[in-house]
Amino acid sequence: MFVKQIEVGGMAIFAYLVACKVTNEALFIDPAAETERLLKEAQSRGYTIKYIVNTHSHIDHIMGNKRMKDLTGAEIIIHEKDANALIHQPPSMLEMFHAEPSPPADITVKDGDLITIGETSLKVIHTPGHSPGGMCIYHNGMVFTGDTLFVGAVGRTDLG
Repeated sequence: MFVKQIEVGGMAIFAYLVACKVTNEALFIDPAAETERLLKEAQSRGYTIKYIVNTHSHIDHIMGNKRMKDLTGAEIIIHEKDANALIHQPPSMLEMFHAEPSPPADITVKDGDLITIGETSLKVIHTPGHSPGGMCIYHNGMVFTGDTLFVGAVGRTDLG
């Protein structure tokens, strides 16, 4: 499995490119901004983006969904408890972040589900608190936490 952490946008969001080295199928976790830059990274390695995975539905993590889906045809995955919020962003937040609304989820997941790219399967861990459908993604000792944990701090639980 290949993993690359890429900091994007003005709020220092970490997007992750995760790929199966055998099949070159890949996904992005939280492609918040700078979509073309993210895709250039994947393309330079010969990876095909199959999924866009959102750890939760807050605008700062999902605002790259539409552009990435338009450019790749990738399916959007989010926890079932955040699927409605994904497509019902407050207009003021869209305006503040200069963001396009996200398309709806193609796939919803719940605790224990697997997201598979090629020969690599990542496990969904439901971690509500920051949002009702917040989730972490686990594979082989690595955990992608979204805003469940912040670098050097704990995640927020006051946003809903």
